[in-house]
Amino acid sequence: MTNNIIFIDRTLKTELPLIDKKKYLIENQKVISKKRCKKIVSTKRAACQGNINNHLFEFIKMRKSSLLFICSCLMIFFSLAPLLLNINSFFWEKKRVLQKENDILYNLFVIEGIEERRTGSRTDLNELHVVPSLKMRTYKVKKGDSLFGISRKFNISVDAIITANNLKNAHYLTIGTILKIPNMSGIFCTVKKGDNLSNIAKKYGVSVNEVADINDLSSSVIQVGQRLFIRGGALTAWDRAALIGTIFKTPVKGRITSRMGFRIDPFTKRMSYHAGIDIANRVGTPVYAAQYGRVIFTGYNGNYGKTVVIIHPHGYKTIYSHLHKITVKRGQAVQQGEKIGLLGNSGRSTGPHLHFEVHQNNKLLDPIKVVKIR
Repeated sequence: MTNNIIFIDRTLKTELPLIDKKKYLIENQKVISKKRCKKIVSTKRAACQGNINNHLFEFIKMRKSSLLFICSCLMIFFSLAPLLLNINSFFWEKKRVLQKENDILYNLFVIEGIEERRTGSRTDLNELHVVPSLKMRTYKVKKGDSLFGISRKFNISVDAIITANNLKNAHYLTIGTILKIPNMSGIFCTVKKGDNLSNIAKKYGVSVNEVADINDLSSSVIQVGQRLFIRGGALTAWDRAALIGTIFKTPVKGRITSRMGFRIDPFTKRMSYHAGIDIANRVGTPVYAAQYGRVIFTGYNGNYGKTVVIIHPHGYKTIYSHLHKITVKRGQAVQQGEKIGLLGNSGRSTGPHLHFEVHQNNKLLDPIKVVKIR
């Protein structure tokens, strides 16, 4: 028996009724080989696959703008995701409530309890670190008191007393003044615009939790103008020197013959204002820079004679007049204590001396209050 397959020819079209069409198809059936049948089937499958590909291509072509829009949206989302995360973190930090000291101790106690069950050991709760509380007392200044003597008496830093009382000129203490004395060393700082607990703690090298605990803060939100105590903090050398009147060193050795203020002019014999102090000594005595800075003027300056002008940080300026000789040049950087000239008698002068002035932001200052007289 041959291996043949019956194939019905459906290419013929007829207008016969349904029952006649079936009969016609049965009568016109053909007998073909199995190999021929497989070839026909594969041809029809290929044609069907081609139609599917064509339809898919047409679909992509029609939806091209939609696909581009979806891809653009995805790219925008992934580019904005880091910004959204940062905004979310900012608001989370702003609303976050700091743990109180008791909560910290309780959490440590629970952890120690777990460690005890796991290792069989236990740490005493008294050995845990506890931030001391800030307390203030008062002290009335007596005759003979000094800032350093008071700080040694209460075993705290000078900076703590200066900042606790917001002293502007700690060089002079008036008898009877009531001072606030903290029970530990450190400084008080005032919150400025743009400050937060993180950058304040970083500036003074302490932890955020320590600042919050010692100032009894219930959250991380702080207000402009609020005063915070930083345990162990210290003023910069410049700020401390400004507050205790030791920013500048004496520019020359000698005797003060005239102070700042109104006096009788030695030439006109009339009352006039003296803008600095006069320090008398022999001609040729070395004159030194009272503080580091840069020379902005050297030369003859009318009644002032041979003069040197130096600018310093924080808007300070010093003037050295009636010199015999100038040993620095304009634009030169000088260090504190560096020689800038020799004492003399040039200009409008009654004898060899140094006329010394101090200015800050174009405002005249009394040199006695900012110069360490030796």
